[in-house]
Amino acid sequence: MRKDIRKPRRSVLYVPGSNQKALKKSSSLDVDALIYDLEDSVSLSAKNDARNAIIELVNSGVNKDKEQIVRINSLDTEEGKKDLEIFKKCQPDAVLIPKINDAKDILNCEKDLPSKDIKIWVMMETALSIVNAYEIAKSSNLLKCFVMGTNDLSAELGLDEDLKRTALVTSFEKCMMASKAFKLSILDGVFNDIRDPSGFEEECIYSHGLGFDGKTLIHPGQIQICNKIFTPTIEQLEKARKIVDAFNEAREKDPNVGVIVVDGNQIEELHVAHAQRILDAEDLVVKVSEDNAEKVSDIPKGQSKFNVGNFFEDFYMDQLIEHATPRTITAGDSALYTALYGSRFALHSSKEFAKNINYHDSPVDDFLLFNVAFGKTVPDISLNAIANLGYSECKFLKPAFPGDTINSESKVIGIKENSNGETGTVYVHSTGFNQRKEKVIDYKRWVMVRKKNQGLTGLNPTVPKIKTELSNEEIKQISLSYDFNCLNYDFAAAGSSLCYEDYDVDEKINHIDGITVEESEHMLATKLYQNNAKVHFNQFVEKNGRFGKRIVYGGHVISLTRAISFNGLSNAFKVIGINGGTHASPCFAGTTVFAWSQIIDKIEISDSLGAMRIVTNGIGDAHPNQFQGKDEKGKFNQNVLLSLDYWVLIPRKK
Repeated sequence: MRKDIRKPRRSVLYVPGSNQKALKKSSSLDVDALIYDLEDSVSLSAKNDARNAIIELVNSGVNKDKEQIVRINSLDTEEGKKDLEIFKKCQPDAVLIPKINDAKDILNCEKDLPSKDIKIWVMMETALSIVNAYEIAKSSNLLKCFVMGTNDLSAELGLDEDLKRTALVTSFEKCMMASKAFKLSILDGVFNDIRDPSGFEEECIYSHGLGFDGKTLIHPGQIQICNKIFTPTIEQLEKARKIVDAFNEAREKDPNVGVIVVDGNQIEELHVAHAQRILDAEDLVVKVSEDNAEKVSDIPKGQSKFNVGNFFEDFYMDQLIEHATPRTITAGDSALYTALYGSRFALHSSKEFAKNINYHDSPVDDFLLFNVAFGKTVPDISLNAIANLGYSECKFLKPAFPGDTINSESKVIGIKENSNGETGTVYVHSTGFNQRKEKVIDYKRWVMVRKKNQGLTGLNPTVPKIKTELSNEEIKQISLSYDFNCLNYDFAAAGSSLCYEDYDVDEKINHIDGITVEESEHMLATKLYQNNAKVHFNQFVEKNGRFGKRIVYGGHVISLTRAISFNGLSNAFKVIGINGGTHASPCFAGTTVFAWSQIIDKIEISDSLGAMRIVTNGIGDAHPNQFQGKDEKGKFNQNVLLSLDYWVLIPRKK
């Protein structure tokens, strides 16, 4: 059996070889692979010019970061024979053969290729090719990919346009089985209506569900949606990593173990293999992103005076990192935070309100404190991170007031190489202190970090035990430490009369309001927190990244949803803890964020004070009245940007 493919093929764009403009633009696209077409999209009179243009483009090296494939004309035609001649003058990654019927077509092409470094892709677009899928799949070690030619196949089968996706399922399944059996990639066919992004997205979701590795495209506008659907979500990665780590840990204790239980589900080796494939898929995407970025890690130490950040190899167990640049939070910072998010919680808006509940001044917003403390850690922990994978056990231990200076430090509590040998996961316990060395915030997080040098080191992984939620006792302890007295709580000033007693466990709240993320606002917010992660503010790098543009910092989405939640939770005046959060989908400028919440738990703290556990979901470009969250399979709806599990304080009835 041939070696497994190690290339991401989420998005594969057809580019007509006769379209000079499209060929030139191809180098700027965030696409995994390009098919330079000499067949259907090129007229007979333009084929010679198209061949010369493709030769020139391949030899220029401008698309060397992408997989390059040339679709030739049918091998039983004169044009097909002429097409094969170009492989003597340039060397793309593969040739795509159309109109094949059986294994003999593959072997004939293999014989005529001038180099064994040129691989073979095949169009599965005839009835005979579907019938012979198994024989085709095993025919040659040069064969790497099946491409479904859904338009030609549908025409040959005489399928109704409205029903063809359903009618093609049998063909999909036959090709899927053959491709998986022989470790081939398999790509879905094109979606013809470039004016219908919603329909295209639905088809991508359907294709992904069937097991396709990616989809062929006919327009650059389809790339972003395609990459999103065929890239594992943060939630999927976390679940997969949990399964793999748990199974490996069990195997270390007992090499013969075959079954374990994770989150109440029975896990066998087949589930572990599937989870590892998800992690491997992300690793492949990461590699493409890395290859397109500037390799600052190659600069020897001592030859530059700038900080390239820590790579995976720079971290070690129990390492204590004192983060630079203490930050004094000013009243101006608080005003800017309010301007960015429009938060209206009375405690952070009114000094007089704060005095009524036993504070001398209005504290800074809880998530301003969180984002400032988090931002301090970025240059040392996540400057070279691919993604922030998760955070938990976050405790807001003391308030911060204007004039307080926040310092941060982090301790490495876990470290694990990823299977690709190119990245690793680093677990840290971070703490924010004020100028009096008092802990104000404490949390754990884990990040995927780039390596300087590829290859596995044999490092023994250390994965810490991380709690999924704060205990009720911890919440009571934190709540009482604030010494709030809500007997004089000003409900009129707060904007609502709703108290602890007015909310029921499992109750859902539609917060109604939406806020559109502006490019200038999320960029200003990132700078406010001194968060210098490239993925948020460096378009020069990110144009070649996973999405082709900057991603909105997750803390910005958290702050937005918290501000939006005021309408319905205006008396949830203080955040005291975060159990965890999932950034289910990336957020980009132009997205309108809505929110809805669900009450998960309640605790009576004192005669005048209660605590509520809430999950608030940030929704992008969709009204929250449907309460979009997870589906019956436990997967987040595509519109869910954030799911935040946290504790708040709320007054009780007098």
